[in-house]
Amino acid sequence: MIVKKIRNTKAEKPKAWQIGDLVDYIRFPHNRNPREKIEYADGRGFLSATHTGQKVEMIALARESVHSDMPVQHWMFSWQEGEQPTREQVEEVVDMFLEKMGLTGHQTVYGVHYDTDNYHLHVAVNRTNPETGKVVLPFNGLDIQEAHKLVAHIEGRQGWASEENSMYAVLENGELARRRTAREIKPKQAALDFEHATGEKSAQRIAQERGHSIIKDAQSWAELHEKLAEVGLRFEKKGSGAIIFVGEKAVKASSVDRAFSMGKLCKRLGEFEEGTYPDALGKIAPEPVSSVNLEAWKMYQEEFAGGPKRAGTAGNAELSRMKERHRFERKKALSHLAKYGLPVLNIARHCLMAQQRAERLSLRSGRKKVRGGKPRFENWLRSRGMEKEANCWRYRAAREVKRNAPPPAERREKGAEPMRELADFRKYADAVNAERYRVTCIKMEEDGGKKTFILDKKGGMTRGFSPDELEAHIPEMLRFQKRGENIYYTPLSDDRHHILIDDMTRDSLKKLQEDGFRPAVVLESSPGNYQCLLTIPRQGTEFDRDVGNRITERLNREYGDKKLCGCIHPHRAPGFENRKPKHRREDGGYPQVKLLFAERRECGKALALARRIDHEYAEETEKRKAERRTFPMPDFWPGDPASAYYAHLENIRRHLTIEDYSRVDAMIALRLRSNGHSRENVEETIRTCAPTIRETQTGRNWQRYAERTADYAFGPAGDRDLERNERYRELWRKIERTEEKEQRIRMK
Repeated sequence: MIVKKIRNTKAEKPKAWQIGDLVDYIRFPHNRNPREKIEYADGRGFLSATHTGQKVEMIALARESVHSDMPVQHWMFSWQEGEQPTREQVEEVVDMFLEKMGLTGHQTVYGVHYDTDNYHLHVAVNRTNPETGKVVLPFNGLDIQEAHKLVAHIEGRQGWASEENSMYAVLENGELARRRTAREIKPKQAALDFEHATGEKSAQRIAQERGHSIIKDAQSWAELHEKLAEVGLRFEKKGSGAIIFVGEKAVKASSVDRAFSMGKLCKRLGEFEEGTYPDALGKIAPEPVSSVNLEAWKMYQEEFAGGPKRAGTAGNAELSRMKERHRFERKKALSHLAKYGLPVLNIARHCLMAQQRAERLSLRSGRKKVRGGKPRFENWLRSRGMEKEANCWRYRAAREVKRNAPPPAERREKGAEPMRELADFRKYADAVNAERYRVTCIKMEEDGGKKTFILDKKGGMTRGFSPDELEAHIPEMLRFQKRGENIYYTPLSDDRHHILIDDMTRDSLKKLQEDGFRPAVVLESSPGNYQCLLTIPRQGTEFDRDVGNRITERLNREYGDKKLCGCIHPHRAPGFENRKPKHRREDGGYPQVKLLFAERRECGKALALARRIDHEYAEETEKRKAERRTFPMPDFWPGDPASAYYAHLENIRRHLTIEDYSRVDAMIALRLRSNGHSRENVEETIRTCAPTIRETQTGRNWQRYAERTADYAFGPAGDRDLERNERYRELWRKIERTEEKEQRIRMK
């Protein structure tokens, strides 16, 4: 999942025009692009329920912000191909976005489009506060960073796939972690688009592959020019910058690497010196960007070798003929309508112009040419019935990763030299007996801060590594350790709990064993500090996750870290170093995490505790089902709206699981209005009764809360929802009549 903050490229237009155009596009994208469809759209924070009314409201409120040229922001969330969010999930994304940005209650228009293979959500939100009229600046303008954090939370909550190079990830314990990756030198997006379209290496990629190391390691201008000439490249100064010629194509040197700008190179190599290059440096033959469909790509290149200009000319000629035909149609059709007057003539002109514009757009989109007049490689394959090859090309990245990955046997042979870390992992994995292992790398800063990322090349947040896969990554983990990283393992299994007891002393470890608990693994994470893992099977009930968390919490409260309460939790990797700054020795080294004990076994006492906790959960669930939760309800007179409030609350509880009490209050307010209660009575009832049903008290302004709830129930949104729920209104009246009868019986 990705998020983008869409830049405003039409700042010269009036504010009202920009907002109106954006809202129209979100709700009616097919008016701008016939191929773009709307899946779902809605709005929030408006009095009006119509599209035009909401647009006028947003424009009117935005005009109040005289100090902001454009208070309405445009955001986009996009899901991966094959993922399709439901309406409830879209609403949840909007809820989380507005809450994260501090814009809850602001005017918002949003819609889900599917003009491509990816569903994407457009959100237009007015940063002008509807109550104060002031413009809110989320996170002082640094909101894109927070939006990436929000995407990680959405992925973790709704289960969407993460992008391979996403900035943040949510760990198993719910903690948000920053992914730290080494800076990768790769072409810019425009060059990548060209490569995807043609299958041919871009000039930027060739310059990076052939010239990056040369320019980086050069000690003088003469050496730089000489070695670049050997690989067919040429470096020249242009204005105040520098360019690299790849054959006849020029590439900005700073696009190859930011360190290769003319200013930075001059600081390193001195004042620029011109180089001498042989005349033999000429055009570089096209090179394939991928080995997928290599033979088909060669056929594609041969077919269009030397013919791009003719293909482009043919397309332009066809477009010219169409324009000539359109001029003739306008002249012939409109000449007969002049006698009906200017209004009719203008209508005909407009309709004919729209029809001809759509025809020209269809011609241009149907050709789908790329630079040089070639059709896209994927389209060329499909036009020849090579659907399988076209799909292979579309998803070539995954095939190349799979093709280039050596099998586990080969990996072990290449890493045959003995490694302490590898040996310790094998003993540890045999004892823990987990299905997969998450590897987490954390760098500790001197000021107490930390930077975290997960070593998972597949991009998924819950997959982890199999033991063979993890062994293949041991050398990479050692490189991370040299860079200052702390290495952690998290065992993951579908049918077993792996209970971590952290931060133990020698005495607490001894007491744990004396009390009958049998750990599978015992680690000395630092001198005098211990960690241990207990393995027990899952019970296979609906309470498995809660049972694991409760056991972890109880055992850690008694023997280890009193703050640890999550069953799935990372721990120090045996064999690697504990690189916390406080453990640094005088010689600059760090203590090793020692594997003191490793034996595959299940802890019988922990299993008995798990069964007891599971039984407690089952009994508590049955008790909740048998005894309905009641709320404090004083003796009200019949017909009192407060009595009706609790009656409706009980009815809602019988049919729904209450997660959001604000939504429940809105539902009750709408029912009270439907049954004839006045706005004043509804507002006072919400103010009085709403705080009594909350399990924890908050510092909320209940008077303002009651006013907002009554505004909804008696406003346009309430009118609309009453119409939608017309079939339930008799049931709502029956609920209050039943309550009145019960009140009379109690009074007697």
